[in-house]
Amino acid sequence: MARDPDLAPDLEGLDGDPGPFAVPDHIGRLEPYQAGKPIEELERELGVTGVLKMASNESPLGPSSVALEAARRAMAEAHLYPDPSCFALRRGLAHRLGVDPAEIVIGGGSNELIHLLVRAFCLPGRDVVVTHRHAFISYVIAARTHGVEVIEAPVRADLRCDVDALCDAFGPRTRLVFVATPNNPTGAHLARGELEQILERAPARALVVVDEAYHEYAVALDADGARGFQSSQPYRSMRPALVTLRTFSKIYGLAGLRVGYAICDRRAANGLDRTRRPFNVNSVAQAAALAALEDEDHLARACEAARSGLAALASGFTALGLTVHPTLGNFLLVGLGRDASPIYQGLLRHGVITRPMGAWGLPQHLRVSLAAPPGLARAVEAMRAVLRG
Repeated sequence: MARDPDLAPDLEGLDGDPGPFAVPDHIGRLEPYQAGKPIEELERELGVTGVLKMASNESPLGPSSVALEAARRAMAEAHLYPDPSCFALRRGLAHRLGVDPAEIVIGGGSNELIHLLVRAFCLPGRDVVVTHRHAFISYVIAARTHGVEVIEAPVRADLRCDVDALCDAFGPRTRLVFVATPNNPTGAHLARGELEQILERAPARALVVVDEAYHEYAVALDADGARGFQSSQPYRSMRPALVTLRTFSKIYGLAGLRVGYAICDRRAANGLDRTRRPFNVNSVAQAAALAALEDEDHLARACEAARSGLAALASGFTALGLTVHPTLGNFLLVGLGRDASPIYQGLLRHGVITRPMGAWGLPQHLRVSLAAPPGLARAVEAMRAVLRG
């Protein structure tokens, strides 16, 4: 979406004085995060009905019925402020994960926690954030929002994290290291040796942040261990300066309620708690998330939907001559071999919303999320029609 020139930052007023709408240079240079196109927006623009949204890695199953009922009950007390400490949810997560509740911080989605980590632990002009190209774009946005230098290490030809290049980017100013496993948007994950190398080589002063937003999918899709997925949690004793991020937005189907959490040393948790907003997670979200933890059947159905859905999408797109990158998430990165913009626009006219990856530095790729089974076939057929012109 193009910026309105009338709303451009007022960087300088008369005679060099800051104008009333002036913002710091690092804010003026920011490119805001562009979310997937909402269904309602496409309906307004093109008059399309029956829109299929496959743009934002949302769960096609939606929330658990148990979570929905808990949310309805919580609405009866919507006139009261939420528990600012998220006590019940932290306790529930701690019990499930085998950690102390003081080692968990709840955020308005893991995206809030990414920003809090930069705000709490980085000093502009002194510290550096290190990640790699084509990683989750919020790492760069968070660093730049707070005026902190960010380094994006190069990746391998297959778009996987080049662990050697990432570690070579570490230096005495490195304060935060952001990696995701599986990574959004590539779907690639870190194998055991790769994760261990990052943890061993990161400077002692750095917090290593491992974003595991798709953890539950990855565990299920690599149940036999053949693909070598490795969670960061077993390494907490080896490196206390480790932060694991997870979310209720993906497999739990609660993206609209915005609940994420960090698992970390209580000293890191203390820093995050000092900087997060009061009442940052509402009562309905807390109740729904806590209830969702208990619905194992819903998670099992979501994992099976991912297993079968990804196979169907990958098969359909590969048959069209497209490049499908391996994934342990609930989405596919699809290489088109040409500018993705016309393909994206063509799919919109067929009522299928995908996600162009130009902002991630991948202008010839689309990211395609899972949908319910009828939608999978429809998406492949829409792609076929658009490619035929």
